[in-house]
Amino acid sequence: MKNRSSWLWSYLSVSFIWGFSFLFMKVGLDSFTPFQVAFLRVALGAVVLLIIVLLRKVKLPRDRTLWLHTFVAGFLLNALPWSLYCFGEQRVSSSLAGILNAATPLFTVLIAPLMIASEKPSRRRIFGLGISFVGVITVFGVWSGGISGDITGALLCLGAPICYGIGSPYVRKYISHKMGILEQSVMQLMCASLILVPFEIFFFKAPHDLTISPILAILALGILGSGLANLMMNIVYRDAGPTVASTVTYVIPIISTSAGVLILKENVAFHEVIGAAVIIGGLLLTQQRVKRNT
Repeated sequence: MKNRSSWLWSYLSVSFIWGFSFLFMKVGLDSFTPFQVAFLRVALGAVVLLIIVLLRKVKLPRDRTLWLHTFVAGFLLNALPWSLYCFGEQRVSSSLAGILNAATPLFTVLIAPLMIASEKPSRRRIFGLGISFVGVITVFGVWSGGISGDITGALLCLGAPICYGIGSPYVRKYISHKMGILEQSVMQLMCASLILVPFEIFFFKAPHDLTISPILAILALGILGSGLANLMMNIVYRDAGPTVASTVTYVIPIISTSAGVLILKENVAFHEVIGAAVIIGGLLLTQQRVKRNT
């Protein structure tokens, strides 16, 4: 790991940008449809990264099989989950969407062993997963009449981390060892854009009550969230390592909840906050390694 100063600002920037992404989606939905928000997010991000690729004179792979795998990754990690979040946030708060995003590592740890033989869960990891699952149940507040919002919206938002849980090990198995993160990111966003084009055309509706706030929110989602944040995450992976980089997932719900409450004046139920803490606590257990005596 390099000196902390080489990656700390990138880490904090990524945490804030992705934490605020749930607020940006909520604001963007004031004027745009869910498919429009998702499409503009991936398309703007693809343009930003493609410009950087061209400036750096980076060559993208031409292997058709690799592009096919990237197409699947773009569907699982970008097009589908971001659409689910947009449809979900029509029904629930951005704070709740951000909290449910914390379940991403839970589904990744559950699904990865099915795709990667070396990812067999230990007893400690299974115990941590059990705690995290209790946290998810707590967020939904099944004993108290449900969540702060619509159950369908919450399930749509929960579908996004499930997509991430499938897509992440898929990328590790078929893509990440064959090209750099920049190439992978721009190819994923390009493929996700192509996937969403038919939905954008078929379900097209002119933006309504268009003001500057939704426009700025969409620009922030695409340029910052899908574009520049990916590059900054590359720096964190390179200089701090994947373990530190993965902790961004634990910071995001704190920022998203704070932004929703302070800026959008959203209400967050106490059991949702407790559930988020339980999810994160269980996931921390899944990442701890038993120290060996030397």
